[in-house]
Amino acid sequence: MKIAIELQPCLKNRSGVGVYTYELSKRLQAYEQIELQGDVFNFLERNDLKQDLMGLNFSKETCKLFPYGIYRRIWHYLPIKYNQLFKREVELTHFFNFIVPPRIEGKVMNTIYDLTFEFYPETMDKRNLRRIKRDLAYSLERPDKIITISEATKQDMIQHLRVDPSKIEVIYCGVDFKHFNEVRNNSQSVRGKYQLPDRYILYMGTLEPRKNIETLIEAFKRFKIEGDKSNAQIKLVLAGKKGWLYEGIFKKIQELGLEDDVVDLGYIDEIDKPALYQMAECFVFPSIYEGFGIPVIEAMAAGTPVITTNVSSLPEVVGEAGLLVDPKDTIALAESMHQLTTNKIKKQELIQKGYAQAQKFSWETSTEKLHKVYKELL
Repeated sequence: MKIAIELQPCLKNRSGVGVYTYELSKRLQAYEQIELQGDVFNFLERNDLKQDLMGLNFSKETCKLFPYGIYRRIWHYLPIKYNQLFKREVELTHFFNFIVPPRIEGKVMNTIYDLTFEFYPETMDKRNLRRIKRDLAYSLERPDKIITISEATKQDMIQHLRVDPSKIEVIYCGVDFKHFNEVRNNSQSVRGKYQLPDRYILYMGTLEPRKNIETLIEAFKRFKIEGDKSNAQIKLVLAGKKGWLYEGIFKKIQELGLEDDVVDLGYIDEIDKPALYQMAECFVFPSIYEGFGIPVIEAMAAGTPVITTNVSSLPEVVGEAGLLVDPKDTIALAESMHQLTTNKIKKQELIQKGYAQAQKFSWETSTEKLHKVYKELL
């Protein structure tokens, strides 16, 4: 089986899409039946492919004619086929970031993670929203199979996009349980590196409107005011790169006078994530909509009790291993934070349930299912 993988999401600081693409690609290369090739736009060699794609040891084909962003804007006007940009012949091309370019030979698969563009377009970058809306119909019609990452998103696609259920396969995100669960000896160095407070509540993820961080900040203010004296020592740590429309988060911090109580770490090195989770009092992921929510299972694998919301895929991912609240209920969110910073019995109960729940999501199992889909198509 000759298969081309779109590796563009794996470059530089990876978001959830990049993690999903990278982890599956890394494991697919172990299957002898598959001859993998990675497709990458690398105009003027702006990206360090050796660093960004470390661990992906299959062949790479690069297009150096223009950046991917430019190609995205002009692909409807180009006379050449997508395959010609990478000078190869493959049986199947798998796209991992919602959109399928025009004029492709061979079979095609596409991965659609969520329907934010349908339900919460106001939380998206306008240019990205226009791109998806413009090319969505073709990106649903052209693929021979569409992958999504939760049953919740599959049902959203069936009901709102009218996609044939037989065309959709659910392949969950996974977690490297050993990586996040292993107790490491670098906790103090990580604490020093990021200047972490002694006690903190953690959010990990991109800073963008869909993640509902402004509501988290409001709930944290309530937690500080209405809790006992021990709450005054606890900080809120935000870890993750800045996405689109993130400015409101920092305005909210200033508005509520929390500049000394909210710590913004920015993007976190992968090697440091386990310690960051493990040292936290609890992990809060207040998103209003998720296709899956990788940080939730990372936190559970690390032994950190989880608070998240009762919407979209999150109840499916968390099961009974976390506290679920309405994404706009600041009172419930504040009370949940108070519970997990004071009730040791409840905290330990969720830690044990979290360990068990996280082990249900394995990259190896997900890769095996993807391999099976490839075999069925080819």
